[in-house]
Amino acid sequence: MDGYIQTALGIIVSLVLFVIGYRQTIGAKKERSKNANSSIMRTIMRRMVLEDYSPIYKDITRLVEGKAREFQVSPNDLLSEEQILNSLYTEVFDSDLISPSQRIEIESRINADFEVVEREPIKPSFSEFQQLRQEKERRKESLTAMVLSASLLGALSSTMYSFYESKSFQLDSLLPSLGVLVGSIAMLTVLTMYRRSKEVESLPSRVTSSILASEFESDIANILVKNRFKFVIEPNLGGVRPDFLVSTNGKKIAIEAKSWQGQVPLHHLRRAIDYLHRLVSNSEVDRAILVTRKKDGIPTGSIEDENVSVVSINELVSKLKEAA
Repeated sequence: MDGYIQTALGIIVSLVLFVIGYRQTIGAKKERSKNANSSIMRTIMRRMVLEDYSPIYKDITRLVEGKAREFQVSPNDLLSEEQILNSLYTEVFDSDLISPSQRIEIESRINADFEVVEREPIKPSFSEFQQLRQEKERRKESLTAMVLSASLLGALSSTMYSFYESKSFQLDSLLPSLGVLVGSIAMLTVLTMYRRSKEVESLPSRVTSSILASEFESDIANILVKNRFKFVIEPNLGGVRPDFLVSTNGKKIAIEAKSWQGQVPLHHLRRAIDYLHRLVSNSEVDRAILVTRKKDGIPTGSIEDENVSVVSINELVSKLKEAA
């Protein structure tokens, strides 16, 4: 009976410490991010209504970076520029405090900014690429350290309870403590995964999206090098530039990399389908392969035909060998 009490006590201590630590670190950071987003929205809305300000994409980027420093968060933790514009448009459209004529005029200014956003591609710098990767690694390391430290303290409290009850140290008392350690790690890992699944996935900024795309392309290039495929990066094929052009067994296979996972907006799908058909219509391309992180949520039936395939990054090598 004492062993059950000892184990339950240790797991409860681990859970309580993890929840407190999570709220004081990750939870507090999310709250600061929420307040920073609200501050950005209020600032731009005031300028648009009171001063006839037209939001400019670069101004929004600067404002996001400034508010990130003010609230001590990373710019990557805040709303993307597109999300801010969408939220502003929704706020203006839904507000009864703005006159109809002013509402139409403000909406036209926001729409003009959307057109500029769609026309201007963004190429991330190497420092931005490194910054995002380091942030992801630090977030993962801090969460892992939190799980391990809470589990160790829970196991220690279980051992201290056994010592308090028996007034002596016995090796048999270590077994429940070991069970507490393993059980706490498993429970907290599951709890962390559950919380992540419940979080609302936000759209990354254009810079962040470009960085993630560059990282995905780098992963594909490493796979091609590892499997000794001959390839060219972004060759100019008379108006089209696939991400990779692989030469294998006398065939030219164009690879288009999209770091998609989950549901994909229809306009992105339509643009990708049109581009893939332009690739295979080129005389220098025999086949085209669209590579994504995951195929879930992608209507492959409306994309694939005898010359176009959709694969996940894990299926790329086998598809290249099959296509050749």
